[in-house]
Amino acid sequence: MKEIKLKSHQFAWAKYLICLWYVSTIVFVILFVNLKNKWLLLGIVAMIIIGIFYKVVFQKKIRIIKNISNMIEEFINKNNLCQFHYEVKHTLFGEKEVKVLDYYPQITYKSNISSNVFRLRFRLDGSSIAQKFRDLEQPLSDMFCTISTDIIETRGYITYCFELEQQEQMMIESKNDILLSGKSEIVFSKDIVWDWKKTPHLLLTGTTGSGKTVLCQYIITCLINQGVRVIYLDPKNDDDMRLFAQSKPALTYATKENEIAKLVRETEEEVRSREKELKNIGIEEAEFNPIFLMFDELIAFSKTASKKTYEETAKRLATIVVTGRSKRIYAGMILQRPDTSFVEGAIRDNLCCRICMGKMSDTAYKMSFGTDFAHIRNYRNEIGAGLIYRHGVDTKPREFIAPFIKQGVLSR
Repeated sequence: MKEIKLKSHQFAWAKYLICLWYVSTIVFVILFVNLKNKWLLLGIVAMIIIGIFYKVVFQKKIRIIKNISNMIEEFINKNNLCQFHYEVKHTLFGEKEVKVLDYYPQITYKSNISSNVFRLRFRLDGSSIAQKFRDLEQPLSDMFCTISTDIIETRGYITYCFELEQQEQMMIESKNDILLSGKSEIVFSKDIVWDWKKTPHLLLTGTTGSGKTVLCQYIITCLINQGVRVIYLDPKNDDDMRLFAQSKPALTYATKENEIAKLVRETEEEVRSREKELKNIGIEEAEFNPIFLMFDELIAFSKTASKKTYEETAKRLATIVVTGRSKRIYAGMILQRPDTSFVEGAIRDNLCCRICMGKMSDTAYKMSFGTDFAHIRNYRNEIGAGLIYRHGVDTKPREFIAPFIKQGVLSR
């Protein structure tokens, strides 16, 4: 759909045009019945053809645009986003009070079916009413019964982006159903792709039963398929993850305290080794073989490991998160709750892809996404639903639905 400019009573002409068609058709029929003129018959045929052409070609498209325009216009009137006054005018039928617009906002809208986005753009023209245009995200979402995916502010304009249709859950019934759109991209749905090289490091949080473990297994499978060396540290010794790891010879898996500490230490040493290589060559980045270290429940490790081991391991993890990107070494933190005592703000800010599974508290969202997004909500109830934020891609956390994976597919 091309960008459409909204006007007051935008499609009033359509009603008058349809009335004119009906009247013209009736007049042609009446005249033909009385005069039996072949030209009148041709007129009737022409009107029928025009009516069919309108119904087949234009009616559905105009109805969709008209409904959108009417909704936005009603929204403008309900929220006092326009100014008008009444004047008394003299007509053939006497005096009539007429509504005269003094101010009407400049609004354009556009639907992009391929990217599943509806964009509504407001002109920030400096008026007192235009100052209200920055606070319309939730009211517009409520009106359209959808969710806002983005808010883009440029010079003189603010654009609200909404989902046209609710995201469909991707079905994985065999390994052939796993989509790979690039060497470093993981496809979660038609609308959500994570490029782990451009948006490095992962924070994955979620309550028990939210689908966090299955999503983690899906991410690991995709990474291994892309030739990434994956290290998974599981101090909880989770049964599902242990069985999954046994089916993945390429996955390095550890549950014991000393094994976990050793793998973190070796990974950090690899970061430093690659850093020295880069300095010797005199460049900032190089295409090293990627390594992805995933730590499931640092909180659990803090309870089982000695204080010294835990503190050293946590420090090394922080080093990997902060300095690993340019050396192609990445980290994933998996937690039930993103407690700031375990994931400090500075560390969290370097975890550029953050996913919260299920429905979490304001505090959890605040710790995951930051203070500005404590109010964010997940409106979906399915297992695997949540919110995602990709630094540099999203301006705000957006709705997320993990693939539905048939049992046992990822372990084959």
